[in-house]
Amino acid sequence: MKRLLRRRQRLIEQAPALEEIMRGSIVERQLRCGNRSCHCADGAGHPATYLCVTLAPGRTEQISIPNSLVDQARRGVAAYARWWAVGEEVSRINRQLLRLQRERARQAGKRRRG
Repeated sequence: MKRLLRRRQRLIEQAPALEEIMRGSIVERQLRCGNRSCHCADGAGHPATYLCVTLAPGRTEQISIPNSLVDQARRGVAAYARWWAVGEEVSRINRQLLRLQRERARQAGKRRRG
């Protein structure tokens, strides 16, 4: 049990700070402006980057990200993925701890009755 508690504490210490996380996906697209004389009419479009987030009930929010903020948005999305992974692992450990505590409670009950 001590090993699990130490592992859980290490994971919690490694988790990104909540102020760093940002749920969503970074999407890069090529847009056409509609101007027939623009280079995008025949070739590559204008690059655009968005943060896309699915909200309840099934709505999607897209935030256009200027080039100067793309790295910040990528870091936030990566921090969210790390935070989520840590949360899943901590939850797994907590379930193991609960099973161990349940078994100890059963054993203690048997000793009192026996």
